[in-house]
Amino acid sequence: MRGAGNRYVFWAVALAAALAAPLALTNNYQLGVAHQALIFALLATGYNLLLGFTGLVSFGHIALFAIGAYASAILVVTFGAPFLVGVGAAAIIAGLVGVVIAMPALRIKGHYLTLLTLALGEVIRLLIRSMESLTHGSQGFSGIPRPEIFGMSFRAGVPLYYLLLFALVLGVAFVWRIEATRYGRAFKAVRDSEIGAEVCGVRTDHVKVLAFGVSAVFAGVAGSLYAHTMRFISPEFFSLGLTITLLAMVLIGGRGTVIGPIVGAILLISLPEWLRFVKDYYLILFGLAIWLCAIALPDGLAGAAARLLQARNSVRGRASLRT
Repeated sequence: MRGAGNRYVFWAVALAAALAAPLALTNNYQLGVAHQALIFALLATGYNLLLGFTGLVSFGHIALFAIGAYASAILVVTFGAPFLVGVGAAAIIAGLVGVVIAMPALRIKGHYLTLLTLALGEVIRLLIRSMESLTHGSQGFSGIPRPEIFGMSFRAGVPLYYLLLFALVLGVAFVWRIEATRYGRAFKAVRDSEIGAEVCGVRTDHVKVLAFGVSAVFAGVAGSLYAHTMRFISPEFFSLGLTITLLAMVLIGGRGTVIGPIVGAILLISLPEWLRFVKDYYLILFGLAIWLCAIALPDGLAGAAARLLQARNSVRGRASLRT
């Protein structure tokens, strides 16, 4: 009971800090960095369902992110659809593509799955570039409006921040809830031992498809929010480099945990900005910081924090026994 109580207190404090964050952000540039951190926290939270909970490595997730961005932008700008329609369509289309990607993933494993998703992701990016009549190709898609919901505009930085925070809170609540259900246990069973999961009656093929589909829905929603936040998207942004950054967010933050991807996303989006003062050397320092985290913290920041908390509780338990 005490552990559950501490968990609720932690999330309440984290939410209060997130709600108060705009008070500490003094200009639009800092708000813009916060916007990107929230969007990528949502994207990493969904990717963690695939990588951290189910143990499936996909290098095509950024392509699903791009599908969500372009689907929403095309519907809203080209066809004049409302923002909520764009978000909903982005989620559905990305989810369906994620399920399609999952079908061949049922028959292959390991490095072959990684290579397959990498190839599919690159194919999707090339398709986006070649469909110039819809996507505007390499020149990029501009003029995407900021979100507007039921007549309420989110053009200003602070209201947009709270909209993105609301989306992240919904995503985290969903993952937190699914972790405690039989689906969450099935995800982790597949991750820990696929053969053992099958022996216990888990239909691993259904679990993989579900993980791909739900994770893809997160990517679609995050892509839509990114397009309407940045107001410009291009195929070059959704590159392999961004895929590696997303993977690093989950691994450094702590895969298989709810808080880890959020911490990783905030860190990897904010760290380059903190290192701008070193000018030409900031990319080197940025890479070294990631490398050190990967070497020193194999379980991620969330895993290291959990170990420290467990060690502290053990010390307190031994002290109480002595007294």
